[in-house]
Amino acid sequence: MILRLIFGFVLCSIGFCYAEDIQVKMLTRSYFDVPVIGRVYLLQTTYLSNNRKNTTETTNVETRFFGFIAGLVSDLEDTTGTLVDDEGQVWDYNINDKEYWKPSNTIEEESENEDEKPKKIQFTIGSDGESSSDYNIISVSRIGNDEIETIHGFRTNKWTTTLEFSEFKWIVDEWSVDELSVLHLADSLNKQVLIRQGVSDTLIAISKYGSGLSNNEMILGATNLDSIYQVHGIAQIPGEIVKGNVKKFEKGEDDPTVSFGIEMVELYVEDYDEKRFLIPDDFEFVD
Repeated sequence: MILRLIFGFVLCSIGFCYAEDIQVKMLTRSYFDVPVIGRVYLLQTTYLSNNRKNTTETTNVETRFFGFIAGLVSDLEDTTGTLVDDEGQVWDYNINDKEYWKPSNTIEEESENEDEKPKKIQFTIGSDGESSSDYNIISVSRIGNDEIETIHGFRTNKWTTTLEFSEFKWIVDEWSVDELSVLHLADSLNKQVLIRQGVSDTLIAISKYGSGLSNNEMILGATNLDSIYQVHGIAQIPGEIVKGNVKKFEKGEDDPTVSFGIEMVELYVEDYDEKRFLIPDDFEFVD
């Protein structure tokens, strides 16, 4: 792992980071845990090159997951993906079924066709069902740890951020590294793809690799986090975040009502492989 990171840094330093010749591979593992529902694991592999992106994902669900989801289990265990080709066209696909299709552009289209296409599970986190008064902030703190922890070959420092509101609090544990040149390259390539797709600056900003979870307003359902940290004298976490765990505690409760996290398992540069950015010939198009 370390050698691969050094190799990527050298490539960038001497000017050989032409995305036509190389690609970045990034493997992440996420989990989402809700009482009663259970835990869902998501493994994502992303390949990035010049104006190209291909992400595959596999989901595993614990057996105590809600009964109403049982009919989807076969789909949830499939490996699905999204590919953006060099012309900016987006394709969704299912490796198990060997099918691919153009993703719907509107909510209405998704609603009409949701029973005809393999399904993906998505998580929504934030302020649903909570009033604005719940978001009156009481205190903010951030504690750093000088002890080095090695996570998947990354030498990290741990940071714990606590945001306490009127009726609940978030506790965010994050592990950062000083510098990841390969991650900067991946983020630049990803931004290139998003701009070509016409994604807004706001969404591009929150999609930045390595930015962590404690700064993500969409995930935490809070606004003006940067200003809040500044007012409370909370310094920004230095470097890049390679792992994060988030827990939400309701007022007076000892156990979290929601917990989720993500960690980077692999990150390296490799030779460009055109097949990584093409739908296989034996896949069937689903209209």
